[in-house]
Amino acid sequence: MSNRHVVILGAGFGGLSAVKQLARDRSVHVTLIDRNNYHLFQPLLYQVATAGLEAPQIAWPIRAILRRYPNVRFWMGNVDSVDAVDKSVWVDGKRLSYDYLVVSAGSTSHDYGISGVRENAIPLKSVGDAMLIRDRLLSAVEEAVRTVDASRRRALLTFVVVGGGPTGVELAGALAELKRHVLARDYPEISPEEINIVLIEAGERLLGYLSPLSSAYTQRTLEQMGVTVKTACAVSEVTPFGVHLQDGGFIASYVVIWTAGVRGVALPGLPAGRNGRIVTTRELYIPDLPDIYVVGDLNGLEQDGKPLPQVAPTANQQGAWAARNILRRIRGKPQLPFRYRDKGNLVTIGRNHAVGEVKGLRFSGRLAWLTWLAVHIYYLTGLRNRFMVLSNWIYSYFTYDFAVRVIHHRPTFPYPAEEERTPAAEMLEASPH
Repeated sequence: MSNRHVVILGAGFGGLSAVKQLARDRSVHVTLIDRNNYHLFQPLLYQVATAGLEAPQIAWPIRAILRRYPNVRFWMGNVDSVDAVDKSVWVDGKRLSYDYLVVSAGSTSHDYGISGVRENAIPLKSVGDAMLIRDRLLSAVEEAVRTVDASRRRALLTFVVVGGGPTGVELAGALAELKRHVLARDYPEISPEEINIVLIEAGERLLGYLSPLSSAYTQRTLEQMGVTVKTACAVSEVTPFGVHLQDGGFIASYVVIWTAGVRGVALPGLPAGRNGRIVTTRELYIPDLPDIYVVGDLNGLEQDGKPLPQVAPTANQQGAWAARNILRRIRGKPQLPFRYRDKGNLVTIGRNHAVGEVKGLRFSGRLAWLTWLAVHIYYLTGLRNRFMVLSNWIYSYFTYDFAVRVIHHRPTFPYPAEEERTPAAEMLEASPH
């Protein structure tokens, strides 16, 4: 039973959850591998993108987390491939053998094969993405101040978010607050009515996994905040100059943010199913590869006929469960089937507005918002980060100001050829707000 080596790929929620469970057995040696040296609290990444928080406030050094676990080591590097026959992984050209492997590689943005998304839209999956969005947003407003071209000014001041799930809704709400409370004061040369925030959702309603009442409240609140919400509206192409819609419409914009979906990260040597997700047994291992467990966004297990949600609670529960099953195998005990326990959903929209659904109970407004704040502070890694994020939120709440407005890298915005310019009549009509 001694000296069993468990390798874990990915230091996200699932990977760290597995580490904490395995670390209880000192006879098991664990190696955690990640391309970054920090654990990222992705649920608050949108606030980095909208100048509400700095990236270090939602990231925590992996080695600092692992100090308390003497039987866990960390490798920083990129996983090249998995050799299931040889029971090894290759990391930056170096081989590392394992007895059991836990794959928690996470997900990446899904472009659904739509032309131009990868080249011209910005996803929101990493610190780099968030910083790029923030730089682009602020730089677009800076350029709009000095441009004399009315059409270009309008495009520079139009921010498009594609995807009406939790990330898209929270991002659109944060942009609306940035527009109302910060940009309106920082840029007297620009009228708030000139800034357009557009949220596009291909489905019939926002937050389609929640009740129609919660969806309706969300859309109504966003519209009251000045966001133009377009549901049942699909994107056909994204260009450097805006978004083409399947109904023939066009929205001129230099800032297009893609939150429309995710797919599993492909790893050479491992099978992949629909949307890159790997189908496992209910015990969370790959059927033909019983020593390899898959958890989190990459796991394609279905429950009650539906794929499990690609959210942090799923990853947390699966990571711990896979680790327990590995320990049970080592001890000669039968493995146990996993079942996801839905603890509820919370989505913030803006100041004093959020929606929540927990075990059939639906609530919204200030109570849901305060609950959302408390839950995110509780699950944020690191006491320092909790203090800094809470301090920032308190400061922003009472001053109506976002403290982080530094442009790190100023992007350039292309000028289309004269014959390619989009007529003003084709552009999005100004928001009535």
